Amino acid sequence: MNNLTTYIPFTKMIKLELIKGTFKRESALTATYPMRILIIKDANGCLCMNSGDYDLKDGRIFFIPEEGLVRLEGEIGSGYWVNFSSALYSEFLLQNLDPLAKNLFLNLSFRDLEGNALKKAFSLMEQLKKDIEANKDVKFLGQYLSLFLGFTAGFDGYLAALTLDELQQTLRFRAILENFYKREKSIVFYAEGMGMSPKKLNSFLDRVLGKSLFVLIKGRVMREAEELLLHSDYTVDEIAVMLGFQQTSNFNNAFKRYKGISVSQFANLG
Repeated sequence: MNNLTTYIPFTKMIKLELIKGTFKRESALTATYPMRILIIKDANGCLCMNSGDYDLKDGRIFFIPEEGLVRLEGEIGSGYWVNFSSALYSEFLLQNLDPLAKNLFLNLSFRDLEGNALKKAFSLMEQLKKDIEANKDVKFLGQYLSLFLGFTAGFDGYLAALTLDELQQTLRFRAILENFYKREKSIVFYAEGMGMSPKKLNSFLDRVLGKSLFVLIKGRVMREAEELLLHSDYTVDEIAVMLGFQQTSNFNNAFKRYKGISVSQFANLG
């Protein structure tokens, strides 16, 4: 007999279930959203899909494409079954421009973790459950999933060296940045949000992310500018205002320095 305990409301564009027990391949796992992850702490047996059977191993994390039913055959001592929307996945793609990141869910793939890496992955899932129960907003969840995928899939190599506390601090900073990057530029503001002194936050960002607050804000603003220029009907003037520029000319100059081409040249690429 299997046991799945649901923690997350559907309105959050994500569903996370604690999964354990005995599974028979006659019954498929259900998924509300297209992006699917199976996180195994300890298990034996196999994950069965049309493309073949894959061993369930301790510490194995599966990244599963939307196509095809997911069936399990075997015994799971502890694990998580997670599915979430493409909208939440988009933040990960914004932060990871490597083509391999875009293909993460194209075909079934997996990564094996052990030791501290596996412990951190499960701790992140446990905290994610708590944050959703605390009714955190969708932007925060998008940041959380981005960090989790970057860590478990190995795209953000620097994350592997961080302690669990540093991972949580990184997540907190990303969430604050995501909510305020358009209008708040002061190190004092972000330091207060992090519960740190400005000096300590500067040191943390330099050590963990390898970038200053100014560079991180600029990068996030320009990523948003790219998305709006290519995938919205807003005018350049409207985008400039939305991103906190007092004059369109300032936006144009900043964008050209960042991308090496003008706003109009970039927009024509779409």
